[in-house]
Amino acid sequence: MGKTPLTPNWETTLEAAIGQMLTTPGFAAVISEDHINETPERVVNAFKEYFSGVYDDPAAVLKKGFETGAYDEMVFVKNITFVSFCAHHLTPIIGKVHFAYLPRIKIVGLSKIPRMIEILARRPQVQEKLTREIVDVFNNVVEPSGCGAVVEALHLCMTIRGVKKDQAVTRTTALAGAFKRNEVKSEFLDGVRGEKGWL
Repeated sequence: MGKTPLTPNWETTLEAAIGQMLTTPGFAAVISEDHINETPERVVNAFKEYFSGVYDDPAAVLKKGFETGAYDEMVFVKNITFVSFCAHHLTPIIGKVHFAYLPRIKIVGLSKIPRMIEILARRPQVQEKLTREIVDVFNNVVEPSGCGAVVEALHLCMTIRGVKKDQAVTRTTALAGAFKRNEVKSEFLDGVRGEKGWL
């Protein structure tokens, strides 16, 4: 099936569909109308927030940088939390990113990295794709000697439906440039393992 572009009235269409669902006999029998009167509008507003990243450019937040000066060692930002949504079921993906890079020409403000990740996460996502995108966007814009990302996440499509494995954590890694060399890769992954968390 091909991609279906968002139409100007997608909000109205979604609101009507949610309203229709909530007024079917099954739903109407278990919840009072008072509680669901404004639910379709709330759902649409929530979806706009959940998927705000489809309208934003993650590369734009990385455009402004600073000269590296004498600094040429690894810059590591750990435990960047995010919430995304599974492209297959539109259920939440809750996780964290560990990201590092080796400066070459410039460094970026530390807040820019979480902002880039937030934009990419606020799209219908697949974790493998998200991990690769984080590295590719940063690598293409900042042009470091190398960079890498480790993403760990819980997928509610696995915990509240389907196999219902609520402790299953998915870990994915993407590397670029110097981070593919064994010694740099080891330094990066050792730093990730040193964190108290799921690993």
